[in-house]
Amino acid sequence: MARINTRLAATAQPVRIAFEGVPTAWTTILEANDFSVPDPNQDWPERDPDNPNRRIQPGYALVLAPLMMHNTSGASCWVEVRTMTESGDEVNQLRIDIPSLDTYLHPAPGQQLLKLDLSTATGDRMQIRAQTAGVIHLTSAAAEGSAEKHQPEGL
Repeated sequence: MARINTRLAATAQPVRIAFEGVPTAWTTILEANDFSVPDPNQDWPERDPDNPNRRIQPGYALVLAPLMMHNTSGASCWVEVRTMTESGDEVNQLRIDIPSLDTYLHPAPGQQLLKLDLSTATGDRMQIRAQTAGVIHLTSAAAEGSAEKHQPEGL
């Protein structure tokens, strides 16, 4: 998902991060999107290509709570978390072995993902994978919303 249509400029909305059975392939758990918002006066230069009466506004996603990962298996299992930036760079955040039937809290609150380049298909993405599919459960909380920009000159 890269663009969200709204009736008004979007304020932050809560996002539940809940994933039962993390797979072995990298899986996006949180992504920054941009927003298509009404602009009937066409004051802003960034236009929605699908509707000339709307503008595109950058967006963000903010992690609010630690990433809580629980290993439900009878064996130790590693988990990795990374951020893929909007420009395609990979930022490895974590690789940790979680003992059998144990829980790990990754201190991620305050991490902000951004979608600033309105020409890209995706913004920053937080991703996770596990050594063994289906045994790690993940929960956390986040917020997503549009990032206000300075008004164009002359308004």
